[in-house]
Amino acid sequence: MTWVKPLCYHRFMAPFRIAGICLLLALSPAAMAGPGELVFVAATNHNMPLSRFHDGELADGILKDLGDSIAMRMGLHARYVSAPAKRVAEIVSSGRADGVCFVLPRWLPGVFNWSQPLIPDAGVLVSRVEAPPVRVLSDLANKPVGTVLGYSYSMIQSELGRAFVREDAPSMELNISKILHGRMQYAIMGRMNAEYLMHAYPQHKLRIDFEFDPFMAQCAFSPKSAIPFSDVQRAIDGLVADGSVERMMRRYRL
Repeated sequence: MTWVKPLCYHRFMAPFRIAGICLLLALSPAAMAGPGELVFVAATNHNMPLSRFHDGELADGILKDLGDSIAMRMGLHARYVSAPAKRVAEIVSSGRADGVCFVLPRWLPGVFNWSQPLIPDAGVLVSRVEAPPVRVLSDLANKPVGTVLGYSYSMIQSELGRAFVREDAPSMELNISKILHGRMQYAIMGRMNAEYLMHAYPQHKLRIDFEFDPFMAQCAFSPKSAIPFSDVQRAIDGLVADGSVERMMRRYRL
C-alpha cells in the first residue's frame, strides 16, 4: 500500500499570510516509524509559536524543536506527519505515528502513554481595540465570539449555556481575519498564539481581555509504538531537568 498524495494549499489573507496547510487524505503503514525514526503527528490547527508549516510540512516552532530534541536525546531522527486535529487521536492510537505533543487527556480520546506536563498555556479572549471590554465571562452572554470548529469550550459553555454564541471557523487564523476586517469583535485562542500575534503584528491593534482555563500541555505516545515508552519518558524528563524545554520556550517569547 502506498501513500495517497496529500492535498496541500496555501491560504493568503490580508493583512497577514496564513501558513500553508496540508490536509492528509490518507495514511498507510509507510507512515509508521522506520529504523532510527521517531514519528510525531503535526496537527495542522496550530500556528506560531507552536508550529509553522511550509508546503504542508512542519518547518519551525516549539513543537518541532521539542520533537527534534526528544528524538536527538534518544539517538533517533524526528519525522513529522501533518494531519487535521480531528485525526490525531486515531493516527497515534493506531501506531501509525509514535506520538503527538501539546495535548491533554481531555482533548485526546483513547488510551495513551502520557509525558509529564511540559508547555504552559491558557485560553484568552482576543478583541478588537474598539470593542467594549469583556472583564468576566458573563459579559460575553449573547455576543458572537469566534471559535474553532470541533473545539470544545466546556468552561464557557458551562458558564453561559445557550447565551454562548459560537461563530465557528476552520481555524484561529480565519477568526482573526474576521476581527481585522470588522466582521467580528471577539475570538477565543491560546495565550501563546495571541501574544505572538500581537508582538509580531502590532499594527493589528488587538488586545487580550481576559484569560481562562490555564493548563500544562503534555505529549501522548502510542501503546503500539515499537519504541519503549520508558525510553521516551527518560528523554523528556532529561530535557525538563536540564532546562532544555524552558530554553525552547524562551526562544519564542518576543
